[in-house]
Amino acid sequence: MTIENDEIGEMGAGQLAALYRARELSPVEAAQAFLERIERYNPACNAFAYVTPELALSAARESEARWHRGEPLGPIDGLPVTIKELTSVVGIPHRNGSSLGGTEPATKEPLVMKRLRESGVAILGTTTSPEIGWKGVTHGPATGATINPWRKGRASGGSSGGAAVAAALNLGVLHDGSDGGGSIRIPASFCGVFGFKSSYGWVPPAMLTPHFDLAHRGPLTRRVDDALLYFNAIAGPSTETVFGYCPPDVPDWRPGLRNGVRGLRVGYSRNLGYAQVAPDVVAALDRAADRLAGLGATVEQVGELFQNPNQAFKVLWHSGAHNIIANMKLTAEQEALLDPGLREIAASGARYSANDYIEARLTVGRVRSAMAEFHRRFDALMLPTMPITAFAAGCDVPPQSGMKDWSEWSPFTYPFNMTGQPAVSVPCGFDSDGLPIGLQFVSANYRDDLVLRLAAAYQEAFPEPFPNGQS
Repeated sequence: MTIENDEIGEMGAGQLAALYRARELSPVEAAQAFLERIERYNPACNAFAYVTPELALSAARESEARWHRGEPLGPIDGLPVTIKELTSVVGIPHRNGSSLGGTEPATKEPLVMKRLRESGVAILGTTTSPEIGWKGVTHGPATGATINPWRKGRASGGSSGGAAVAAALNLGVLHDGSDGGGSIRIPASFCGVFGFKSSYGWVPPAMLTPHFDLAHRGPLTRRVDDALLYFNAIAGPSTETVFGYCPPDVPDWRPGLRNGVRGLRVGYSRNLGYAQVAPDVVAALDRAADRLAGLGATVEQVGELFQNPNQAFKVLWHSGAHNIIANMKLTAEQEALLDPGLREIAASGARYSANDYIEARLTVGRVRSAMAEFHRRFDALMLPTMPITAFAAGCDVPPQSGMKDWSEWSPFTYPFNMTGQPAVSVPCGFDSDGLPIGLQFVSANYRDDLVLRLAAAYQEAFPEPFPNGQS
């Protein structure tokens, strides 16, 4: 059986793994096909910080030998994977999205990378992020702009923008992301792919961060099923955990993905009671609510669940940025090389008092309490991932919006970093300009199975197309 490279390049993680098991495809052949795909598509979209053919092919050859012996390390052994450049990867410079980042190959890796190595993946390279992942779009002095695969000149979202673009164009089949205020779900929505921010704790945070329990990890993929292959490889308790708690046993939710949504109680909010939403987004979400009800879920509109927590989030986010920049101990010349917006929020963070920080944490508690009350009635919350579609690339906020901070145009993502709840974004249509719209589901902590079931059922019944390149 001969499979052409173009055909391989359109396959998902589950398809590749099945072909490996049947010995109808080699991990080396897959790596070569995806590297060719990156060479074809990446110049137009700038999704990669580094592409590493030698490292990918070396890992693929080792995986090929294991499959031939009948001794794969697991279901993702040999799958072509990308890593967000905020994560240190041995053999690749740890640029961290910054002009001040590493230029020599890294020699140490965090827990998530150790687990991926133990699973045998073939790492194609690292994907772009804004400097230290500080904003919801992917551009900056070091990265240039990462461009939306659906429309030249539009933003990819961020901070996992490179990962989302790579997922949309299938430049690899599993894409590592991180999410401190929406950084998986924002680009998933803008680029029309699936993004999964799991409950805080399933993936043990093994790195110290001043953003504490805001900081989540998760995958971006084309399909829900594929995301769980990645998640299962990196989740689980560890003695390296520095924050949070992970239950001792992580369920495998893949068998339940096809259980459907009949009987699930879903509260649908168009705007959480405090945000402006574009008419095309409202229309797409209303249609999605009707579709979900048609699949058997009970869908009920809900109003305001909690007061807008944007100021509290800014206190937490800006304070964390200040701590990161202060600990870098930069010279004046080095500080001048930072993204101007990052310098600005770090300076803002320096002005907040300890009392401001405590009040922000109290707001977190109020939002958590409100969502706990919500889940007494509902299994999940349904709402837009984003109130808008992708705006002009290279801008921190939509032009002429009058906004000053990225979190102001992403009002539906960061609240669920504050609560630690699982949240997903799944494509649900396009606006009048042909740009993707994302549907977000949120469930109670450690009930990730519910948002995954909802997303899988919706995607199975109403699949959306993926881009072939830029128009």
